[in-house]
Amino acid sequence: MLSRSLLVALLAVTTATAQTRLTRDPAPPAKYPLGADSLPQKDVPKGKLEGPTLFKSNVIKDTVRKYWVYVPAQYDGKKPANVLVFQDGARAINPNGQLRVPQVLENLIAKKQIPVTVGIFITPGQKGDTFPDTIGTGNPDNRSAEYDSLGDAYAKMLIDEILPEVSKTYKLATEPENRAIGGTSSGAICAFTVAWERPKEFRNVISMIGSFTNLRGGHVYPDMIKKADKKPLRVFLQDGELDNRSPQNLDRDWFLQNQKMIAAFKEKEYDSAAVLGTGAHSDEHGGAMLPYILRWIWRDHPDVAKSDDDLVKLAAAVKPEKAELFAGYDAKAKSDPTGKYTWETRQNNNVTAYTLTVELKDGKPAGTLEIKRGNMEPTSTAIADAVMDGNKLAFATKTRAFNRDVEQTYQGIVTDTGVRGWVMADNGKLPNDAAWNAKKGK
Repeated sequence: MLSRSLLVALLAVTTATAQTRLTRDPAPPAKYPLGADSLPQKDVPKGKLEGPTLFKSNVIKDTVRKYWVYVPAQYDGKKPANVLVFQDGARAINPNGQLRVPQVLENLIAKKQIPVTVGIFITPGQKGDTFPDTIGTGNPDNRSAEYDSLGDAYAKMLIDEILPEVSKTYKLATEPENRAIGGTSSGAICAFTVAWERPKEFRNVISMIGSFTNLRGGHVYPDMIKKADKKPLRVFLQDGELDNRSPQNLDRDWFLQNQKMIAAFKEKEYDSAAVLGTGAHSDEHGGAMLPYILRWIWRDHPDVAKSDDDLVKLAAAVKPEKAELFAGYDAKAKSDPTGKYTWETRQNNNVTAYTLTVELKDGKPAGTLEIKRGNMEPTSTAIADAVMDGNKLAFATKTRAFNRDVEQTYQGIVTDTGVRGWVMADNGKLPNDAAWNAKKGK
């Protein structure tokens, strides 16, 4: 079920014209704040994060990847530690990101809410012999081939190569119930595939905004689950109702496919739980819920302090912050938007640079928007339907990108230093809005 606020937004964009979009409020992506268990805490023993270690696989040939190992302070080597493997390792360990998995482990282990657990954080592979530092938290070029493909290859690499390598230094649990694997987006379907293929090795799965879609055939999983004999898996799924919606191609609709996964698990009576939020394709919601998810995964482990907490209910109670749409809006202000404004957007390692030039013609704003995507030649288009409402500038653009027309509306508060507001678009009839922060130049 879509929320009432989302239904209102959908009705507002039924007619996909620039002028209609100018009249609706932005529907900003949900921002879920992190709780105390995702943040450094005083007097909590500090573990250590080792790495990165470069690794070349004999299973997935001609690739190189990095991995990190988190070792909690409570690990003493006397008994095997539980294992948590997380895909997209650079994102998962980012201390300023939304997941911050090592920090969550550190806090929960200290409170004995999960067992002593070693975390292994693995990047996707990069083709060739080198892993460029410029990738950062972005996506190496073999990510989709490894993560979105069905089959045993990634599981074999993990179980036969990486785990034995880490086990040379640390005692790791071999029982499948003491191992968990998780990820977000394509990393989530990868995690599920490992457990599906190797339930004798991994039985606990964490899936956030999982890409159970037809990128490389993953849309078949719901039917596979229903038709196959039940496997001894424990699965927690998270998704948002604005997650990569695709009404024109339902096999590529993330939210719909996640709902099908949830239904399949229920039909087969799996040990599963799910929380659906209002967010889009983002780590925000899953990251905010991660402490509850990990506690749910290992809720019956003998080393965990007993609790009567309803962990699924607590996870579902994590709600997004209310966004302030146009801070500083003044309907009576007399603002002059004349000038040049610049900003950038980044998707993985691809940078798109924007330059907006605004002038006043007969007292009304007009101008052009130049867009430069990576190393491509820049394109320029005139802005349309431009208006000033006090100190709020609004205009629409229609550009051509990747062989399709893209219509967007910009609304923002004009200041001496720039414009801050929202870029508004739609995917079918679903809002697809993002923050806009442009700096004013000379």
